[in-house]
Amino acid sequence: MVEPMIPNFNIIPIKLPMTKTDMEFYIRFKILDSIAYPGTYKKFMLARKDQGVQWALDMAQHIHNVQNAIKELEQREHDLKTSQLSSLHIVWQHVSESNLPPVDLQLTIANCMISQKTNISCVIIKGKGRGAHPFTVNSKFAPFLYDLWIVTKFDILIKTFTRQKLEEIDPSQTLCMNDIVKALESKNEEIQHLAAAFFAAFRHVYKSTVYGLQALI
Repeated sequence: MVEPMIPNFNIIPIKLPMTKTDMEFYIRFKILDSIAYPGTYKKFMLARKDQGVQWALDMAQHIHNVQNAIKELEQREHDLKTSQLSSLHIVWQHVSESNLPPVDLQLTIANCMISQKTNISCVIIKGKGRGAHPFTVNSKFAPFLYDLWIVTKFDILIKTFTRQKLEEIDPSQTLCMNDIVKALESKNEEIQHLAAAFFAAFRHVYKSTVYGLQALI
């Protein structure tokens, strides 16, 4: 957890809007929907859902849970904009719009623009564009910002993962779609690890944000 955002008093327990299982099914759906013509698998799944086929009903529910969870987090982020944590909203936007994850950030002694603490160990987040003013943020926020970047890049990271697996499975691009799907099914353990990592990142960001906002109530 990000310490500057979690006060030392009783807070209202929160329930996560999705589960690790939801995320695992979401990843599988995104993989299958991207290996053929875009949207083909989605149409197939929705058609089976309308027919009342159980696997499609379950898949659709898992997808809905993840999409709803992301929307809830976006609302929490919007709430930051008009709260005393509005400075976090500024950094949030910068990190989410960046193509690169916030890693190997330069350390310095400065004032944290989020917690307003002075003369503490901070990381430097460079602003976008030439001459942009850098942000200095308490170094304790670094894990939060990294997980935030992951959460905002779920779909892109899944596409990257899929592309890497396809290159391993079919480097010559000669396999038929049925064989590719079967080969991807053999990557079950890797998909589970990816889902666990994504879920952990979401849980960290969601809980930290909610607890931070609760502290202002």
